[in-house]
Amino acid sequence: MLELYRTALHIRRDNPALGDGTMTWLDAPAGVLAFHREPGFTCVLNLSDETYRLPDHTTILLASGPMADRLLEPDHVVWLKA
Repeated sequence: MLELYRTALHIRRDNPALGDGTMTWLDAPAGVLAFHREPGFTCVLNLSDETYRLPDHTTILLASGPMADRLLEPDHVVWLKA
């Protein structure tokens, strides 16, 4: 958990989308929160009991667990570069 937070802080420093600016909520099923910020950052949090197929992206910046086949497991979060 400590390494996850350290990585998140490092990414936040280097990514202008994680500073001030507007946030756009993305359509997602119940139990999934997803938003986008410019330039090119998307966050997806899966609070449901089902896996969730990630939106299109170029890179996974941070994930709270292992990723397989672009599916986000329940109780996981991922930061994406769009």
